[in-house]
Amino acid sequence: MRGYRSHVPPAPGGGLIAAGNRGEGSENLPLCRNRVVRIVFSNAGLSRNASRGASLNKFGVTPTTDNTAMKYRHAALKWGAYTVVPAVLTAGGFAVANDQKETELPPITVSAHGDAEIPYDQTGVSVELLDVKELKEESIYTVSEALTTVPGVYVLPGGGSNQKGNVSQMVIRGMSSDANTSTMIDGMRLCSNGGDTVMTSNIVGRTDLFSVGTFEVLKGSQGAAYGGGAIGGVLFMETPEGEGDPSLSIFNEAGSFDSYTTNATAQGKTEKLAWFLSSTYTRSDNDMQLANGTVSSQRNGFESEIFSEAMRVDLYPSEKQQLTFTFRREDSEFGYDSMDPYWPSYNNYRFRSNLATAKWQAELTEKYKTSLMAGYYSFDSKLAEDYLQDMRNFQMEWRNSYKWNKKHLTTAGLAWNRNDYDCHSGGTADNQYKNLENIYAAFAEHHFSPTEEWNSSLAMRLEHSSVHDQLASLRAATSYCFNEKKTRVYASAGTGYRAPSSFQRSTAVYNSPYGPYVGNPNLDCEESYSFDVGIEHEWTKNHSISLTFFNEHRDNAIASVWDNSTAATTYVNANGHYSIVGTEVALKGKWDNSWKPGYKLAWTYTVPKTADDRQIPSSCRQTWVADIHVSPVEGLTTGFGLSAAVGRSHYATTPYSHLDNYYNLRWYIQYKVNDNLTLHAAVENLTNQKYVTEGHYMDPNYSFISAGTAIHAGCTIKF
Repeated sequence: MRGYRSHVPPAPGGGLIAAGNRGEGSENLPLCRNRVVRIVFSNAGLSRNASRGASLNKFGVTPTTDNTAMKYRHAALKWGAYTVVPAVLTAGGFAVANDQKETELPPITVSAHGDAEIPYDQTGVSVELLDVKELKEESIYTVSEALTTVPGVYVLPGGGSNQKGNVSQMVIRGMSSDANTSTMIDGMRLCSNGGDTVMTSNIVGRTDLFSVGTFEVLKGSQGAAYGGGAIGGVLFMETPEGEGDPSLSIFNEAGSFDSYTTNATAQGKTEKLAWFLSSTYTRSDNDMQLANGTVSSQRNGFESEIFSEAMRVDLYPSEKQQLTFTFRREDSEFGYDSMDPYWPSYNNYRFRSNLATAKWQAELTEKYKTSLMAGYYSFDSKLAEDYLQDMRNFQMEWRNSYKWNKKHLTTAGLAWNRNDYDCHSGGTADNQYKNLENIYAAFAEHHFSPTEEWNSSLAMRLEHSSVHDQLASLRAATSYCFNEKKTRVYASAGTGYRAPSSFQRSTAVYNSPYGPYVGNPNLDCEESYSFDVGIEHEWTKNHSISLTFFNEHRDNAIASVWDNSTAATTYVNANGHYSIVGTEVALKGKWDNSWKPGYKLAWTYTVPKTADDRQIPSSCRQTWVADIHVSPVEGLTTGFGLSAAVGRSHYATTPYSHLDNYYNLRWYIQYKVNDNLTLHAAVENLTNQKYVTEGHYMDPNYSFISAGTAIHAGCTIKF
């Protein structure tokens, strides 16, 4: 399972250690299906990374270093107070082989159920779990590049201009990230109810994988778990927890377009303390070009620079408590030359953000756990000399979980989010607008597991906004395994909403080069609902196929139109609705022979339509994801990756809004020389494809085209 874990059936036996399990390492155990021990780790008292493969010695379980398959070597089983379901034993006892055996546990999803850790094969929610370690083995080091490996997702780098370091629009199943995807980092909901709601695009465009541990993508309406803005999906990331003995690693990479990236990471873990520190610098000239061959006349016209730091500290006052502190910071700037005779301009854009969170979690009894989280996020930007944005977010969340018995688990809590947004445009008081919003939320989710094979959940969230009154969201999900757990069916349905921004509601006039903008104070909230249903099947060991059908629906979609009465562009709620129906098919597998070959292939087909039968802006009809890799010698991995998109549309409904189909074929290689040195290289766009990435609003000759073939190489040194 390389790059992502999408609807992969569990190994035979799933999350069970069964005497009758015919999976790997069970050949010496007597056949006895009803003698079962189920291991489920609790949220509190055990770090999230521990459940994904860090030290579990307090349970008598020692993991291997293979986080992908989550393989643990079991000696004599020891049980502690943290076990949610200690054992399910029938008469006659059970036997465990004295020698160590390997058992595969299903991967854990954190995002699908609002911070509750649930085995992947027990959730009906459509979620992709990306493996950061494996992405780096494929020479992928940024969030925007990683998202191109996810089925049903395609990314417009630079917002379409294809410039690294700029914003990057992420489109999930035909819904653009600009307003339809919510971003969560370290439990903090990063949202802006003030500007043009491009928070997710900014984060996708400039976040590196060196500072990301948990990385998950939720698809569909997720308002019941994450509130407003999550009408099309959620991007969920966490700063890694420190692990192992104290260590330092230094990464360096250089390549085409005068690109350079360096990172230093220090981490370690003791019984009472874990720490993680990361600092990254990256730059690129980008070498942008228009369809007619025009290049920038500005010196460093498209140069980007990003400085970013991340820190996490975990304290363990007792075996049943954990304190976590995180801090993330980013400073970046890039040049943008329109190279456009209709709008000849050059701007130097600058961004700065800070994120700090603190979280306490504890297991108060064997059945009851609680956590308290507080976070602060600031975001400042200068998009031109006379366009400044200033935003401050503050969040508090109290979450509880109670395990009633083997079949019932309830999570519930309260949250408060304060968003303070201020914008100056045109340098005058008339073009200044502010927005202060307080959102109070109550949420709950109940999990019901009538059998080991069947798990269902029902979630509800009620939010009260100081601007938009009360809004409620619901979500239901179910998952059922059969055929000796080689086959699983799953389904989910949910609702969500998105409030219009203060920019879209403001009556102040914003004079842009394209003409004046004025808001509409009468805008309603967008509302969405979605459902998906699918099946996954392991047709032979380590080889699986999945098929998912989905439908997403948006009412009151906010669209921009020209208003003759005000001679300005304004915003309205679109008549009718937006609808997206589609299908995802994914295959993946690996062989255990000496070369360790593996593959993945995914195809997503969507029909994104407006009520008047037009294609939804910033959508895509088909996406392809593929990867094949081998390890011919110890320490060496090489392979080819492919991403492709067909039937794309731009953000505006102009005659040139439909963009070229494209594919990007890449080759990568990584060689671990020894424990201290790893070499890597990659060639992007092997076939030197030239395709329009951002259509021009008047003349296709001034559309941006993709960068040509690029080569990058570097090394990682560990101490």
